[in-house]
Amino acid sequence: MYSFNGRFNNRLDDKNRIRIPAKFKAELGADYKLAFGPGESVYVMPQKEYQKILDSFGEASFFDEEAQNAIALFTGMVYDVSEDNQGRIVLPAELKEYAKIDKDIVITGAASYLRIEPAERFAKNTANMNISSVFAKLNALKKAKE
Repeated sequence: MYSFNGRFNNRLDDKNRIRIPAKFKAELGADYKLAFGPGESVYVMPQKEYQKILDSFGEASFFDEEAQNAIALFTGMVYDVSEDNQGRIVLPAELKEYAKIDKDIVITGAASYLRIEPAERFAKNTANMNISSVFAKLNALKKAKE
């Protein structure tokens, strides 16, 4: 289990490149993925977490067109990452557009993955955050697992 926590403000350069913070890079490893995420965010996943998602699809029949289409749509929204010699990655234009990212971003640790979103949206979503309701949701998740 990964333990990504904390958040970092960052900025895309003119070529849509960013650096993943060093704190996160060690756990991400050399082979990680970028993917469309819920809420118009970009997810950064270690290879092992991506594999868990693929494994969760079970043994979908080759002849189950609906399941195969869903799998193809999902896997088609995942990008392999390659860093340049300065440790930067390019945020693909499709992901940048989907997340409505201009320049300023926030990279947030989200337990087993990272989440990238525009800094302006992050600030708006957390401006009136109610910590008690966050804890109530986390408690409900805990109880559902029990």
